Amino acid sequence: MKLSFINDTAYSGITVALLAESDHLSHILAMIYLTICALALASHAKTMFSDPGAIPQCAVPVDSAARRLEAHTMCSTCRSFKPPGTHHCRICNRCISRMDHHCPWMNN
Repeated sequence: MKLSFINDTAYSGITVALLAESDHLSHILAMIYLTICALALASHAKTMFSDPGAIPQCAVPVDSAARRLEAHTMCSTCRSFKPPGTHHCRICNRCISRMDHHCPWMNN
């Protein structure tokens, strides 16, 4: 999936650059298109290689949160404290703060 995106973006970028060189396309439009392609590739790479926000096994609630009477739950699978909004991922076998980290489009 990711190689297809990278190949398609590179191929279209080369095509647009060649069209601009042969005066079939404005140089300004070619630069705008190539900039958008570069930003798309950079965003894809950042998403693909970013950490989903795993909760460390040794994490313990801080005292200030305990004073505010927040309920700290324990994960029944990995036996660690779960901050509010975290979920246990059965694929990673760890608690994750953002549950959208297994995306087939991003290959992560």
